[in-house]
Amino acid sequence: MTRLRRFASTSGELYECRNCGEKFDSDREECPTCRSREIAHYEF
Repeated sequence: MTRLRRFASTSGELYECRNCGEKFDSDREECPTCRSREIAHYEF
């Protein structure tokens, strides 16, 4: 079963783990879900 989540950022920035796809709204050194250090940063 695939779990879909929506993420709404009010800051115009989005951080996303390149390993597991977890999304968060603040800069982190590692993903809180899978501990990967490959974090993508998007501005819109």
